[in-house]
Amino acid sequence: MLTGAGGPAAADSLFSHVGGSFSETASGFDSSRWQRSDGWKSGEHMNCSWNRANVTFRKGHLALSVSDGIGGRDRYSCGEYSTHRFYGFGSYAVSLKAVKADGVMTSVSHYTGPPFGDPWDEITLGIAGKDTTRLEISYVANGVGHRDTVIDLGFDASKGFHSYGFDWKPDGIVWTVDGKPVHRVSAKPEDLPRMPGRLMLRFWSASGETEWLRRFTYPGHALTAEVAAVTFREDPANLSN
Repeated sequence: MLTGAGGPAAADSLFSHVGGSFSETASGFDSSRWQRSDGWKSGEHMNCSWNRANVTFRKGHLALSVSDGIGGRDRYSCGEYSTHRFYGFGSYAVSLKAVKADGVMTSVSHYTGPPFGDPWDEITLGIAGKDTTRLEISYVANGVGHRDTVIDLGFDASKGFHSYGFDWKPDGIVWTVDGKPVHRVSAKPEDLPRMPGRLMLRFWSASGETEWLRRFTYPGHALTAEVAAVTFREDPANLSN
């Protein structure tokens, strides 16, 4: 996956080191930890460009929107909120409410790759707007992708806030929903993501119909995914403070 790391690719040296544990409600912009992506997009699978105007705060929540404002060369704009710092092994959780609409994706990614001078490592979870009762899980280890896992949630993720996350260790990843394990992979460390990466909260629209997303049709008003809280608990065996 191309990421915006490339698009203001190099983080300011003040923020380029690995970060430690944190827990916060998404009630306001914290520029010491987060940045709002602006003026580029993550690949041709998107029909929108990241726009800082599509990352706002309202009623105590982070709001990521897809709107018909022109972003870059694209007809639509969308929202990405990502950390300055890179985070390693540990437990991640994001409380969010997804959007139900064809052609959109609400997602959480932990990413690093060539734009940062690293191998491509990524851990991702996403909820496609075509079916918000299912969670899509994937990971990439040194450029090798594993993308075929879909979890039935047992609820509609667009109807309220739920916690989605993963517990990442050198020998495995366990994805969680509301604190309960829903999927796990175990492998040799060299076959799993191993590099610290940025945490990226995203809501975007697709450029065409794919296996995962139906074709996007703008409904005449902005669509908005919401985030209530973000937590990272660093693995005690890998303290980086």
